[in-house]
Amino acid sequence: MEIYLYNDVAFKWTFGRQERTTPLISLLNAVVGEPLFREIRVMNPFDISKYPEDKMGILDLRVKEAGSGIWADVEMQVAYQEYYPERSMFYLAGLYRDQLRAGEDYPDLRPCYGVHILMADLLEDEPDWYNCYRMTNVKSNRLLSGHWNLYYLELRKFREAMKEGGVSWKKLEQWCGFLSEPHDPSEALDENFRDNEGIKEVHEMLQEFTEDERLRERYRLHQAWLRDQRSVERERMTERRLRREAEAEKKKAEDREKKMEAGKKKAEDREKKMEAGKKKAEDREKKMEAEKKKAEDREKKMEANLKERERRSVLALREEGYPDERIAEMLEMPEDKVKAIGNEFQA
Repeated sequence: MEIYLYNDVAFKWTFGRQERTTPLISLLNAVVGEPLFREIRVMNPFDISKYPEDKMGILDLRVKEAGSGIWADVEMQVAYQEYYPERSMFYLAGLYRDQLRAGEDYPDLRPCYGVHILMADLLEDEPDWYNCYRMTNVKSNRLLSGHWNLYYLELRKFREAMKEGGVSWKKLEQWCGFLSEPHDPSEALDENFRDNEGIKEVHEMLQEFTEDERLRERYRLHQAWLRDQRSVERERMTERRLRREAEAEKKKAEDREKKMEAGKKKAEDREKKMEAGKKKAEDREKKMEAEKKKAEDREKKMEANLKERERRSVLALREEGYPDERIAEMLEMPEDKVKAIGNEFQA
C-alpha cells in the first residue's frame, strides 16, 4: 500500500505523536538549518479516537522545545490557498501570543518558527523552493527580532529542481524528496534517504500504519476528501485564470482605447498646430499685403509729389521766359513732357 504523507491522517500520525518525536525533530532541524530542537513536547498530539470522521480539514502541529522553550508550528498544505501567507502569519502570531500565562511578561517570550510544507506553488515571484521570512529593516536589512520565523517549502518547485539536477541531497533535500512522493513500506527505502535516521524511522512506522485498519480507513476517507478538494480547487483555479484573462483583456482594451485617445489627441493637436500655422501664414500674407499697399501708396504719393514739383518747375521757368527746349534741358525732362505740362496749364 502506497502512503502519501501529505495526507493529514498519515502526516499527523507520523509526526504528531509524543511517543515518536524523532522524525519531527529531524525535520524541524533540517528546515531551520541548526539543531535547535532536541527534546520536544507536542502540544496537540494526534489521537485516532478523537480524530473526527466528518472534518477532513488540515490541522497544524504545535510543538515546544523542552530546554529552550522555543515554539514551532508545522503544517502540510496540499491545495493552493490564495490567502495562505496571511493565514500562516495569523497562526504564528497566535503561537507567539499564547506563550504568556498569567504573571508572565514580555521577557518570557521565546522565538517561534512557522514551518509550512506546500504541495502547490505559493510564492509565484520566488524561483527557489525554500524561502524564509523574518522581520527586518527595509533599509538596513538588519533584523528587528529573531522571534518570528516563517519557512515555506514548495515541493512542486523542489521536484522541478530535482529533475534539473539541482539538488544536493542534504538533510533538508532528503526530507523534501521523501515528503513529495508516495511510499510503500513493504519496499526498500530509496538510497537517497538511507543515511537519514528520521526518514528511516518514518519508513518503518509506515509498515505499522498500513497494518492498522482504523488508520487505513481514515486515510482513505481523507484521500477521498483531498480528491474532492483538488477538483474544487481546479475549478477555482480555472475560474481565477478565466477572471485574470478577462481582466487582462479588459486592461488591453482600456490600453488600446487610451492609446487611440492619445492618438486622437495628437491628431487634434497636430490639426490645431496646422490651423495655427495656417492662421500665422494668413496673418503674414495679410501683413505683407498691407505693407505692399503702404509701399504702393507711398510710391503713388512720391510720384504725385514728383509730378507736382515738375509741374511747378516747368511753369515757373516758363513764366521767366525760358523756351520749352531750354526748360527740358535744365530739368532733364523730355521736351514733349514740358510741352504737355504747359498745354495742361493753358487749358
